[in-house]
Amino acid sequence: MNVGIIGSGFIVPVFMENAKKDRHYHLRAIWGRHEEKLEKFKDDVDYCTMDLNVLLNDEKIDVIYVALPNGLHYEYAMKALKHGKHVIMEKPFTVHRSQAKKLIRYAEEKGLIIFEAILTRYEPNYQKMKERKDELGKIRMVCANFSQYSRRYDLFRKGVISPNLDHNLAGGALLDLNIYNIHYVTGMFGRPKKVAYYPNIQKGVDTSGVLILDYGSFKATLVASKDSNADYRVVIQGEEGYLRCDTSSSRCGDFVVKLNKKKERKYSGNNEEFGGWKYELKEFARLYREKDYAKAHEYNEATLLAMWVLDEAMKFAGMDYE
Repeated sequence: MNVGIIGSGFIVPVFMENAKKDRHYHLRAIWGRHEEKLEKFKDDVDYCTMDLNVLLNDEKIDVIYVALPNGLHYEYAMKALKHGKHVIMEKPFTVHRSQAKKLIRYAEEKGLIIFEAILTRYEPNYQKMKERKDELGKIRMVCANFSQYSRRYDLFRKGVISPNLDHNLAGGALLDLNIYNIHYVTGMFGRPKKVAYYPNIQKGVDTSGVLILDYGSFKATLVASKDSNADYRVVIQGEEGYLRCDTSSSRCGDFVVKLNKKKERKYSGNNEEFGGWKYELKEFARLYREKDYAKAHEYNEATLLAMWVLDEAMKFAGMDYE
């Protein structure tokens, strides 16, 4: 399939590197607003353009990868869909659940696939963890911490605002990092009964925060930070033992299962920061080739659940994104 890329930010070279390793993908074109940024991609694609209409009207392009700041996802994904293109959407899918519903409804009506790039969902080790958690008995606590001092935070402190920390572009820890924790936990346990979010707000954006998902019989505490570091960790605690993974929720690395009065069992997984891309791209290519709209719909329902949690969290915290 021929791919057009909208955006030229940090994640685009990672996408390109992994797409070039998969025989099903050909990088046809990339669009961006800044010529100097596009210049570095000229050897990876057939052409670069600063005219979005050129890319959208290219009949050879089958799929658009949207890699823009959070607040622009809905607008540009809808443009792509209206030009008959399938869409791979960077996380978070959109800023609001209502936007996600419109995109998904439109794509399904037009026989197009729209697909969220949330890596762990497609990783074999995540499925293995879902199976192993059943050994833990009644779940009592879940803790996930994705704290990663932002490369742009030093500039932010000086008043230089980058897109991932810009309120006007829906930046911040909740949508950039905690979205991984949300998918991780809702993918295992479904919809919580209640959601509460306690953010640390600076310059109108949450640079860190604690998200509480109340499942009734257990609670999940999801921490994300762009203003401080901590060891990555996901821990699921049950009455019969615990499961611990010492990587961020953006990937599923080695994990251990420790049942009460028994030795730890270790399971090997993907410890590379962006190792999950190969599984994600493989699954999208399969959906595309097989026209597996039923499975695409299932993934979209999981996306809508995560978007519901985001909506509830922002409502609770009084965070107002347009």
